[in-house]
Amino acid sequence: MVGEGPESIAAEDFAQVEAGLWLEGPVAVADWAWLERSWQAPAAFWKALHGQWERRQPGVTKSAPSRHYDFHHDLIGRQRDSTTPALACFESGAWQTWSYAELGAAVEGLAARWEQAGVEAGDILAILHPPGPRWLVSVLAGLRLGLVVSVLPPQGPAFVQRRLENLAPRWLALEPLWLRRLPESWRDSALPDEAVATAPTRRSHVYAGTDVVALCFDPASATPDVPRPLDADGLYLGALRDGFLALGVRPGSFCAAPGWHFLESQPGMALAVLLCGGCWVEIELAEVEQNPARLLEQPITVLGVSLELREVLRKQPPQGVKPWRYWFRHPAESQDLSSWTEFVTGLGLEDCYAGNLLWNTALGGALLFSVRRKGAAHPETVPAAAACWQLGAVAAPELPALGGSGRLCLGQRGGKEIVWTPAPYLLTRNRGGWLHLGQYPKGRVGRTYPVQEVLDVLAGRVAYSALVEMPTGVGDPLQVLLVFGEAADEESLRTRIAGEMGREFLPDRIEHLKLLPRRDEEGKADPAWCQAHYPTGELHRRQRDPVYQALSELKRALLALDG
Repeated sequence: MVGEGPESIAAEDFAQVEAGLWLEGPVAVADWAWLERSWQAPAAFWKALHGQWERRQPGVTKSAPSRHYDFHHDLIGRQRDSTTPALACFESGAWQTWSYAELGAAVEGLAARWEQAGVEAGDILAILHPPGPRWLVSVLAGLRLGLVVSVLPPQGPAFVQRRLENLAPRWLALEPLWLRRLPESWRDSALPDEAVATAPTRRSHVYAGTDVVALCFDPASATPDVPRPLDADGLYLGALRDGFLALGVRPGSFCAAPGWHFLESQPGMALAVLLCGGCWVEIELAEVEQNPARLLEQPITVLGVSLELREVLRKQPPQGVKPWRYWFRHPAESQDLSSWTEFVTGLGLEDCYAGNLLWNTALGGALLFSVRRKGAAHPETVPAAAACWQLGAVAAPELPALGGSGRLCLGQRGGKEIVWTPAPYLLTRNRGGWLHLGQYPKGRVGRTYPVQEVLDVLAGRVAYSALVEMPTGVGDPLQVLLVFGEAADEESLRTRIAGEMGREFLPDRIEHLKLLPRRDEEGKADPAWCQAHYPTGELHRRQRDPVYQALSELKRALLALDG
């Protein structure tokens, strides 16, 4: 389809590539020859893709793949028709829409005010705005000035403070109300929140391909509180590829993903939409829960459907013509295929195309994408185009997987050697593509559950606590909070966790055990002992045994004497 060798990929081939991603029905087979060539010759792929982008959206670009990038110009400045919508946001009970010209003016005004405040290229900027237009305008203003941007949802003081300490930003973009919730040491880092009517004196910043442009918190990593650097190559090229191939965005397309995990998807998903000339639609899941018809008030053609959004729409199907040409879901939420099939039939989506996207901005964007099958939810995925990847052994990813299943490892080309970094995603061969099998180590819906962070916010409120995983047989394990000794009010514990960390980290179950646990070297409940004895029912058996009851009372008395 694209010539004899990998170097023959050309811009004109992408019309066939894109057309081949739209399949009629559940049995049509995709041709992945071009994808394999992109893995073999990524430089040729990026050059051809960038050429197709220039053909589709005529205008002068200031970026060159793998060399340098002017994000501000290519995202906003080069749009030929600046009156087309760039951002639609539902807040305060109404829709607000910004054209590319209006969004550009807002970005210029905020960047000019920050320039007056003393920001310099290379400074780290933490953006703590809640859902709405301000977080995206702040990202674009940061890119305009050459900052290293990091988005951080303000979902709880403990959650935010821990990540700020690891990020060590020079500047903060946030609302005054949130600034008062942070320690005073951050007060001098807060940037002005109001724009001015002038433009910055400096030209739009041009990043070298290897410059770090973003520091991203990866909720699927083993250390979700530690930021990962993302260079300009990764952010720009990932957004360009994902806008074309993962999202299928064309100039004028409207894209929304209410309920999609913010740290997984942003800012990469919104930038992918803008780079391809589309309109990013910002609406919170809570607003859709109140009135699902909100999704029909904008001409949304590409819709991300989280598990929560699916359930909202199944319970309250919006009435009317649905403009969604393509809807996608997270592979980690795809196990119950029958429920997704019911979703398609219940909402009358037989003429809409369905696909799968595993998006991780920290690792460069949509790591897994899929064909789009008309009227059929399906589990298929393939690794991203031009990715350097291999399958590693699950527990020892530095070793190659010997069969057709393993752990996704991403490579960084440096000279003759490739450095492999394991991702937590498990894949297996299927019908010429791949199936997403889950996460290793297991977490919650493809993300890491921050055990120590949750326990830290309970310090001083319970004497001994531990978090253990309870296998369910199918899907993710349950996260069970064990509270030992004196009884604690369960509702107050839930309120504490939700307030300090966010509701997404509430445990699935809280169990109170009167017995005292084995203690570790720090005097806390031994996590390995708790994990070994709770799922088997041993802790409950010991709680009913008079011998262990007596031993626990003796231990309590001895600890009181030591205290």
